[in-house]
Amino acid sequence: MKSGITNQISNQQQQEFGLLRLVQRAILIATLLISAFLILRDSGIVPAAPMDQHFAETVNLHIKYAQNNWSFQYPALQNSGGITSSLIAGLYKLVIPTTHENLNWHIRILAMATYLISAYFMVNRYITSQLFQILAYLIIASSGFQLLQPSSDLFSGTLLNLFFLGVSYRWPKIFTALFLAAFGLCKVDMILAAAALAGLWFWWEQRSGQRHAGMTCVYTLGWLVLLLFPGFILQGANPLAGSRSLIAFLSAYSEFFGYHQFSSPVSQDLSASMESIRLKTFGGAESFPAIVMKYPSLYFDFVGLSATRSIPNIWNVFKFMLLPIAIVFLQQRKITQHRFLLWGSLIAAACVIAPAWLVIYLRLRYAVKIATPLIIIALAGSLELSRHNRRYGQLAWLCGIGTILWQPYFLDDMALHSHWK
Repeated sequence: MKSGITNQISNQQQQEFGLLRLVQRAILIATLLISAFLILRDSGIVPAAPMDQHFAETVNLHIKYAQNNWSFQYPALQNSGGITSSLIAGLYKLVIPTTHENLNWHIRILAMATYLISAYFMVNRYITSQLFQILAYLIIASSGFQLLQPSSDLFSGTLLNLFFLGVSYRWPKIFTALFLAAFGLCKVDMILAAAALAGLWFWWEQRSGQRHAGMTCVYTLGWLVLLLFPGFILQGANPLAGSRSLIAFLSAYSEFFGYHQFSSPVSQDLSASMESIRLKTFGGAESFPAIVMKYPSLYFDFVGLSATRSIPNIWNVFKFMLLPIAIVFLQQRKITQHRFLLWGSLIAAACVIAPAWLVIYLRLRYAVKIATPLIIIALAGSLELSRHNRRYGQLAWLCGIGTILWQPYFLDDMALHSHWK
């Protein structure tokens, strides 16, 4: 009799599990379709420079033969698409026929789909409760981050997700290292994050008693060198060339201080305003480090204003989920599961926020890279803490639902002004 009741309960649980799994997949498909629809409402033409999305059109991986010479343009790290995002867009254009009128739709939908699908698998891997899995995915999908431009930020977030999945599933280190190196080369400021995560990965493997833990750093360094090397030997730009930090700083400085001038330089063309500031305010400095060293007081004024712009944007990214994120990190000693994700997401967040704060300011699209891991560890950690005190789980539910109800209000604005967030 007991055996029959047990089997009946087990069958009922399996049916509920299967039903919730179908709901999850239906939600994934629905969000992919809705996001694609919102992207298709926008122009299919790639915005021209200085918009960062221009990398999607300017990158060209065709091998050309002219005047008895072979030529091949390899992307530079300090370009808007970095190396990895440019290679993804360039390879896509080699395989899939596109036109000037529809290219931006192709690249944005590709970035959106890879971002949401990788987030879906991250949610299912790290969160044990199916209802919490649905909650986590809806928080991520309703944010509208998948609509933002440039697509390089979405590709970067996808690669970071794949790195965490690779570590968790113990994929071959050489493939997991590829995702980490590719993440680091999406933009020049991500190399620091990739190096820090490689160090954490090595420590984690060594601490876990895994053989050949040192290969984590060897493979990551190897992929970085391999992806950078073609730029040095092939015709085209030096992969390390450029002054992206200086351009970013001057554009932000012009934006911050221009509106407060009696004779406002904002009325000028942005590039003219930036050049005027470089020459008159910073004595013609040729690099960002030169500005910091020669004009420290002016630079620290800028850092103060950058903080006032960055801190509200952190709230705009995570909204009510900031509370469970903070609780999980404050209670981290009680978290025994997914500790690599916990520390990895914290390191990645620090390496994303600090450079943005010091050079420009934290924009919403910069946080795309770290949003998924932080939201997942917040809910996974709250679920674990709730085993000792159920209020942690209840608070996570309340914050998650509040965030989901709030975010769709801004979704249309995210779609229409995707390049200005």
